[in-house]
Amino acid sequence: MPNIRKISGLVLIAVAVVILIFSYNAYITGYHKTISTSNFTFLFSGIFWDLIGIIVSAVLIAIGLILAYPEGARWVAKRN
Repeated sequence: MPNIRKISGLVLIAVAVVILIFSYNAYITGYHKTISTSNFTFLFSGIFWDLIGIIVSAVLIAIGLILAYPEGARWVAKRN
């Protein structure tokens, strides 16, 4: 039976994937609003939220990988 660290790591990875999906959705929405209105504020806002989502997701995936698969995290860290 998996322990609580492995479950919490997998939950963090799943949350990171959901955040990535929502941040990409924010970018696409801003892009479509920019195309329809020629107002670049929407595009820059979409890019900003996409970058924030990528950064937060990367941190959550790293923490989730360390919690769920510590051997795999050590293997990735030892690679060049």
